[in-house]
Amino acid sequence: MSFSPVKPLFQPRQVLVEEDAFRYPYTREILDRLDGVPVVTVARPGQETFSQLQYDPAKTLLLMVHRGRFFKPCPGTAESYRCCLYQILHLALGCSIGCRYCVLQGYLNNPFITQFVNLEDAFTELEAVFNESPDAFFRVGTGEFTDSLFMDSITGLSPKLVNFFADKKNAVLELKTKSVAIDNLLDYDGPVGEAIVSWSLNASSVARREEGRAPSLEERLRAAARCRDRGYRIGLHFDPMIFFPGWEEEYAETARMIFDFLNPDDIIWISLGAFRFMPPMKEVIRENYPGTRIIYQEFIRGLDGKMRYFSAIRRQLYRHLLAEIRRYAPEVFVYFCMENDCMWEDVFGYAPTDNRQLSSWLDQCCYRCQAMKSFD
Repeated sequence: MSFSPVKPLFQPRQVLVEEDAFRYPYTREILDRLDGVPVVTVARPGQETFSQLQYDPAKTLLLMVHRGRFFKPCPGTAESYRCCLYQILHLALGCSIGCRYCVLQGYLNNPFITQFVNLEDAFTELEAVFNESPDAFFRVGTGEFTDSLFMDSITGLSPKLVNFFADKKNAVLELKTKSVAIDNLLDYDGPVGEAIVSWSLNASSVARREEGRAPSLEERLRAAARCRDRGYRIGLHFDPMIFFPGWEEEYAETARMIFDFLNPDDIIWISLGAFRFMPPMKEVIRENYPGTRIIYQEFIRGLDGKMRYFSAIRRQLYRHLLAEIRRYAPEVFVYFCMENDCMWEDVFGYAPTDNRQLSSWLDQCCYRCQAMKSFD
């Protein structure tokens, strides 16, 4: 089967490079892939200099040095809602896909899509953490403040990450994306270890109306199947689920479509989470996307301060999609991202006793995959 070339989701027209970034070979590697794109050297960027730079943020890539910690806990740690204790590897900021519900549009104070170039420092930090806690298990992702793959054709980052994690016994890498920029993952000729490539999915009309320049659901699932064939584990995330007229049929259709491309055993986990946002985001979304209707529903402020659908709406969404998934994959592990114990009990019939137990359940999914691979 032939595949058409993937159109890049981000193609910068200029590159800003921090002076100190030239000390790192990764900077030159990225610039070599952008031959012919104008490069402007800037002093150490900060919030004041960001406001003074007269460049179109949507068409500008910033290469800079990250001077803080790369490895951080997932920010979803409110005690009222169960968090899986995911760990974030912070290597980039921003995304050009343009999802209307994206939290980044109200979160980042840096207007430019940014790639940190001091990868050696990030890997050194990770090595120290993993070595200091050999009995702990770390689920690590790069998709919290960016999409993990949307500019991989420029950065070439994914094979570097897969290669680093391939021999780690107490850590697993998850790359979360809506893109289909998987060429580097497929061309990588080293061991993939237990690396997971995960796609965000939704109802088809949500994907068309609210997810900007993201590829179609079929394109995403076709990419997932190709990564499966290369040996990667596949994760799926329905987050945020959106409540709209006709949602039942569309989410059922997405569930059916998944198993046109994947077998149940290919999928390490599926997460569910309903649309939620901090109150100031409503005005940001309204201003950026005046045509969207996703913010005009029945919301209530949750215990974490975020606006959430009423529990009855969330329960409907979750029960319906879970039942549809179970029709095709009764054994696949499905879990909530940031839901309360009552919702767990209502939908699944059980709830984790605490965040550590939920984390342990996800760790066990990784262990089972390791065991399955040993028999491949």
